Amino acid sequence: KNNKEFVISKAATAGQVTISTAVFGRGTDFFCKDKTVERNGGVHVIQTFLSEEESEEIQIMGRTSRQGKKGSYQMILLNSDLEEKFGLAREWKSTNAKKDWYNCLSNARKKHRDTVCDEIEANIAAATEKDCNTHCYFDALLASDKKAASNIFSDIYTSFKRELVPSSIELDLAFLIDITGSMTPYTHATAATIKNMLFGSGSIVSKLNINFPKIEFYLRVGVMGFRDVDDDLEQFVERRSIEGGHFVDNNDFSIDFVESILNSPSGGGDTAEDLLGAIDRSAKWNGSNDWTSPIKFMVLLTDAPAHGFSVNAPNIDNYSVRHPSGLTTDRVSDSLIKSDIDLFICSFNPAATSRTEEELAMKYLGHKDNHEQREITAIPMIPKTQSQSEGALGGHEKHIIFV
Repeated sequence: KNNKEFVISKAATAGQVTISTAVFGRGTDFFCKDKTVERNGGVHVIQTFLSEEESEEIQIMGRTSRQGKKGSYQMILLNSDLEEKFGLAREWKSTNAKKDWYNCLSNARKKHRDTVCDEIEANIAAATEKDCNTHCYFDALLASDKKAASNIFSDIYTSFKRELVPSSIELDLAFLIDITGSMTPYTHATAATIKNMLFGSGSIVSKLNINFPKIEFYLRVGVMGFRDVDDDLEQFVERRSIEGGHFVDNNDFSIDFVESILNSPSGGGDTAEDLLGAIDRSAKWNGSNDWTSPIKFMVLLTDAPAHGFSVNAPNIDNYSVRHPSGLTTDRVSDSLIKSDIDLFICSFNPAATSRTEEELAMKYLGHKDNHEQREITAIPMIPKTQSQSEGALGGHEKHIIFV
């Protein structure tokens, strides 16, 4: 208590900046006795958020000019906060004269408050209905009316179960496509697989809608083409939005970008590819709209092992001992778990990628923060009996499995 009083008393002295939470904006007396502060205009209060209640804003404003003293007040607000909490458009300042800015803020606050009040009233009405149903249930039990009690209980149970199911769900899906030379035989199959997953009656969203008809699903798609470490500036080819993010709504997604990066596979050098680098890079996408959905998937399409998980022979793996960036399956699994991403590895050469898949799966499953015991899923795009040894990648006589 004494420390709190000391901080409050010192706040209104010259050369002092005091940062506090909103709770100190109500009733705390920052009384100024410092003549230097008075001569320079008094205590200056800066509010860095828009109050949900105008009364709170007035109270915070009142922490200055106490008891006839001089003082000043201003607000410094973050546009993203106003957009997220109060629904103001990002360009709200540019579309309104400066003299009207505060009115815009006040109107947004009122609209937000009305929404909150409507939600409270709806919750009260729902709670009242449940309370009434509960009383009816017990009345039926006391009256020994088993049929009525059973029907009412069934209605109560169904209403609680219905509330647990969301009305809509967003999903993020990133495709990581190996575009090195050895993938040449599989370019059409890769494009067709992605197209089937995103469009038509067999698409992911279509199947979800069939299985969960009461839920609206929104899919956002991101794409990265990747080559090997030694391909330098051409190693990663990514699609970005104007805002800098990597995901676009499924309805706005065009397969053209996928087909363009698969048009002329090249590079790679050795047989092993930088799978770890591609996974880690995508997991760390940090644009404004990257990996923001509650459900996140990453689909890796390749025909090669990761560096460090292939035969140690000439032209097979130039980085068999250590990844140039120090990446390991532990670090990559950590990136996936921290971002809450599920990984699917679609292999056009299961014999070559099996060690990579097994090691990543083991590290992912055993991660200390993988409390739900989620697993990496390996999907063979050709039967393992038809896949080749690591030294003979790129054959054409394959039967492709579309999933």
